[in-house]
Amino acid sequence: MSREDKSASHRWTVQGLRETDPDRKMHYFTLALELNPYDAVALNQKGMLHHMKGEFEKAIGCYDRLLNTSDTLAGSTGKMQPGLAAVLYNKSLALKYLGKNEAALNFARKGLRSDPENEKLKRLEEQLLGFTDTKGRTGIKNIYVEPGKVPVNEIYTDWQPPGVRTLLAHAMKCSHNDIKYYKGFGEDLIKEKAIEDKLNGHVYCCAVCTFHHKDVCRHRDSRGTAVSANAICRHFRPKEGV
Repeated sequence: MSREDKSASHRWTVQGLRETDPDRKMHYFTLALELNPYDAVALNQKGMLHHMKGEFEKAIGCYDRLLNTSDTLAGSTGKMQPGLAAVLYNKSLALKYLGKNEAALNFARKGLRSDPENEKLKRLEEQLLGFTDTKGRTGIKNIYVEPGKVPVNEIYTDWQPPGVRTLLAHAMKCSHNDIKYYKGFGEDLIKEKAIEDKLNGHVYCCAVCTFHHKDVCRHRDSRGTAVSANAICRHFRPKEGV
């Protein structure tokens, strides 16, 4: 890669960091990666943007490119440069949202070996241990389903939440496509952070879903599927006041 390409890639990355609109941020990070496919900052930021949109597989693809290139994270400097533990945390979190808790636990522990005092990784490991221990005791089968499809005659136990922007659009009573036009910079940003915190803390789950009734999902696509109160799917919508 030429010096000019590397310099241009850096400029696009910096522009992406300055932007506040997620779509524009994604645009600039994509431009940066077209010139430098292994720009650590752009890869990590693009992965997090995919995560925000609920595109967890795409997010993991960005993190894997970082983790599979030995010199991408080596010697990372600068405020926005991701360290190894940060990327492992991001991948573990994305795996958790896909319901792949054992794989998520594996990467969380790898992160802790890199940074044993990392509090975020410690909390994530504790959450994942709780999920895997519960499944081990109950014998419930952990099944992965495609977004928008809930299996019949199974107890649904996965953690596949809708994206933060989807829930924010629901709270703001507008479509997902229109949210960028209605979204403000004050109360709505606070609301978005509150939604993200409730998802991360597993406050949002089937137990507080408007479609949940006596351990059965009443969404039109679920056809009366039995669900775990601690699970969540892409159809989740919080009950009023939650």
